[in-house]
Amino acid sequence: EGSVIAYNVLRYLCGPEAVKRARRMKFSTLTTQDLQRAYEQLMPRLDFELIDAGVTRHVLDWYYGMNISKAMSAAVQAAVQRFVKLSAGRVQTPTLKILVEREREIKAFKPEPFWVLSLLLEIDGKEIVAEHGTPRFFNKAEADRALAACKENPAKVSSIQTHQYWRPPPVPFDLGTLQLEAYRSFGYTPMRTQQIAQALYQAALISYPRTSSQKLPPTIDYAKIMKQLGTVSTQYKRFANELLDRRELKPNEGKKTDPAHPSVHPTGEKPEKLRGAQQKLYDMIVRRFFSVFGKPALVEIIKVELDVGGQPFSIRGRKVLDKGWLKYYGGYGATDEIILPLLSEGQELKVRDVKFEVKETQPPPRYNPASIVKELEFRNLGTKSTRASILQNLYERGYIFGNQITVTNLGMEVVNSLLKYCPEIVNEKLTAQFEREMDAVREGNRDKEEVIARARAVLDRILGKFRQYQLEAGKQLAEAYRITRMKQRILGKCSKCGGDLKIIVSRATHKRFAGCSNYPKCTNSFPLPQSGTIISLGKTCRQCGAPMIQVNCAEKRQYKMCLDQNCPSKGKWGKTH
Repeated sequence: EGSVIAYNVLRYLCGPEAVKRARRMKFSTLTTQDLQRAYEQLMPRLDFELIDAGVTRHVLDWYYGMNISKAMSAAVQAAVQRFVKLSAGRVQTPTLKILVEREREIKAFKPEPFWVLSLLLEIDGKEIVAEHGTPRFFNKAEADRALAACKENPAKVSSIQTHQYWRPPPVPFDLGTLQLEAYRSFGYTPMRTQQIAQALYQAALISYPRTSSQKLPPTIDYAKIMKQLGTVSTQYKRFANELLDRRELKPNEGKKTDPAHPSVHPTGEKPEKLRGAQQKLYDMIVRRFFSVFGKPALVEIIKVELDVGGQPFSIRGRKVLDKGWLKYYGGYGATDEIILPLLSEGQELKVRDVKFEVKETQPPPRYNPASIVKELEFRNLGTKSTRASILQNLYERGYIFGNQITVTNLGMEVVNSLLKYCPEIVNEKLTAQFEREMDAVREGNRDKEEVIARARAVLDRILGKFRQYQLEAGKQLAEAYRITRMKQRILGKCSKCGGDLKIIVSRATHKRFAGCSNYPKCTNSFPLPQSGTIISLGKTCRQCGAPMIQVNCAEKRQYKMCLDQNCPSKGKWGKTH
């Protein structure tokens, strides 16, 4: 991306001679030292292979996004004489198809009942749960027999097994693992993590975040960075001193590489006035950097097997014997310890209660923003820089909603109609093939114009096929669009009459508000934020009972609120918002 931007600036503002004369700086941090070194070690020419690959990506994304989106909108226009803004893309549409496939799996799933048998034991005044050797009974008669055998019988320790293992340090952050860890630790979406990391990079606090590398080259000077981090806080200083006392600093690197940049790491520059999300993400990146140099952690697992009336049960304990790298990573790498009292074979334990529960098998879990980005990386769809924005587009187009991602009627029908009338556009294999060809362009093994010409020929064939079924596809898409927009407008139930509270735009002021569907009989209404996408959370406020909504604003933190502006929960909003 950077190479293409610089190339276009030179080409259009300065002319072809400037392109020939230009030389290239390469750096991964914005520290003064790295910038000076990059200037002193200028490349003799621009990265023309990288430029060609970037231009190829721009052209392919524009061809596919513009033309398929226009074809779908034109289909709706032809079918119902109404313009509807729909979008598709070379990577966006296969991504939506992955989410649709999971949605179908969930809807088609038929739960199956099973029974779980467990014991509540009392050992040295401590309550511990023992699990049956058969975690799930799918035969009720077998479960009943096991239950009957357990009643009125003590739990006798039949064996004690101890196992120790070394838990290796984590590998350095690439963008994908950083996004995944930030979602797990803080609930940040991949897009938000990317934006925060970019701000930290621009403040010269971390290296360039859009990297797929899990390598830390020695050229970044591990010891120097650690010494500088030691000036940031007393805790960092303790970590740095401990690691610097070692004979050798050797990171535990991952397999993934990136030809342009190393893994995400702190620069050692001292931050000024970091707060909130930036401080949290910076701390996690610093601790990860220390952790990759740490020793493996030693963990002990204890399995105690029990006999209760001939039925096998077990309890498990877990204890960290040597924290190793875990002490550097803190809460981000926490291992829950289960400390068992000292037991011996043949010992009888008191059974306080026998639990017999009926449960149901669960459908496959929904993707969340972090797990779908990880899935795209696994399938080689999109790039480290574009995956988060592709997901954001799906949200903004109304194709998906929620952190536990649910596909809307519109999202389902976009995929259904494309699968039916031109399945090539949702074929992730075709998209992945173009990714490989662009990589070949970057490596100088393929010609840019050949790849573009082939992509255009494929697109012409796809569009020709879609136009044959324009009216049928348009009707499907128009109806799905209508249903989705209608559902998205409903925010909850009216407390006065039981009608639906809907998003309405005033004809007089052009401002949106929540009004009752039974107007004019019911005039209940609430003001709404005038910017951002509003999503119903499907629940009511604990304090006032009004419907809860979530407001998503571009490049800003999403927030939740109830509709009632007089709710006590908003008492401090004047100070905090």
